[in-house]
Amino acid sequence: MINLQNILESGHTFNDHELPLKFKFRLINTIMIIIVLTSILFVTLNYFGLAAIGDFHTKMNLLFAITNFIFILWLRHARERYDLIVFLMLLSAIINFTSALITIPNDEFRIMWFYITVFLAFFAGGLRYGYFTAIASITIILLANTFFDLNLSSLAITTAITGLFILTLTVRVYTQKMIDLENSLLALNDTLHSKVKAGIDDIRKKDEYMVQQARMAQMGEMIAMIAHQWRQPLASIATISANIQLDLALDKEIKKEALEHDLEAIVNRTALLSKTIDDFRNFYNTSNQKNKFDLENTIEQAIEILSPAIKHADVTVVFSSDLHTEIVSFESELIQVIMNIIKNAIDVLKTKEQSRKIHVRGYQDERSAYILIEDNGGGIDEKIIDRIFEPYFSTKKEKNGMGLGLYMSQLIINEHCKGKLTVHNSSLGAAFAIELPI
Repeated sequence: MINLQNILESGHTFNDHELPLKFKFRLINTIMIIIVLTSILFVTLNYFGLAAIGDFHTKMNLLFAITNFIFILWLRHARERYDLIVFLMLLSAIINFTSALITIPNDEFRIMWFYITVFLAFFAGGLRYGYFTAIASITIILLANTFFDLNLSSLAITTAITGLFILTLTVRVYTQKMIDLENSLLALNDTLHSKVKAGIDDIRKKDEYMVQQARMAQMGEMIAMIAHQWRQPLASIATISANIQLDLALDKEIKKEALEHDLEAIVNRTALLSKTIDDFRNFYNTSNQKNKFDLENTIEQAIEILSPAIKHADVTVVFSSDLHTEIVSFESELIQVIMNIIKNAIDVLKTKEQSRKIHVRGYQDERSAYILIEDNGGGIDEKIIDRIFEPYFSTKKEKNGMGLGLYMSQLIINEHCKGKLTVHNSSLGAAFAIELPI
């Protein structure tokens, strides 16, 4: 199938600043295609005796067609040569129409071609090419009338010259207006482009600020969970240490086996505290660099970090996985999103009396990996489900909800990870689906 747009634009692409140039390419290619077809038509008609244009001008028309076909091909491979190709095309047109003016004295309308050439020169080449073509046309008509019998009356020649002069002045005015309009449009486009860029930069800064706000709020929750998870080991270490100190104060004999047992207990609980810090380390990692990681392990890590909150809320998290690939993305940000969704589900389930369950499933196809997080909390009110990803929209106002968690989560998945975060109500409750490119 012929791609007309590709032909008229010479196979090139044009940005928003090049729309006038795009129009000129379309115009000049259209004219050159018409020239090729028309010239071949005249050559064919003369061959069959249907148009008496003479052998010499027939050859000129054939050369004119071949030349313009070459110009069409040249323009496809040398976009930067547009001005030169337009000049050469106008020159070839003047030469061909001069041939018609001299060799076809029985054609009363042959001067008309000079009018068309002048008109084309102004719109395709601008003022400079328009003036050149008009002066060349007037000069050729005067010289040809002086040295050849054009079979035209003095009135016809005078009318032709006057008409060319009026046409030049008229088209020159409109061409100048087009140039001024083009410059105004380009200036307006630059202004709009600058404003749009500034607006986008401002939105990005606001997004980064809101993400940071949400991250700080979530960090506060994480610190609370660390404190909760540390409380029991620290209390146990304090109790063991106090017992040892009491025995020493009472000069009570401490058996080696008992001391080793107490020290081992302290070491084990200290290791548990260290593991907690390791679990939370990725959450605080603010690196903007992508890394390659096992998605199944990442999901398990997010669930493990939330284990204190999960146990405290008496929630059962069931994780199943058909994932068997690694992906390249922002692991720490993905952990943040998974934790945020599960934490929201926990908050909803706290208000329910029935068994509290969260199902987390990982699976994949050839192009994407998916994480489905579904709770049995009854779902989200259909009146607000389309708004939950909006910034500062929260159903937890009484709990000081900031309304940034889900907005931030969707921003991370859609913009940073180039994936998709969506939500729908299942038969059990709310189901959040994360799609990530493999």
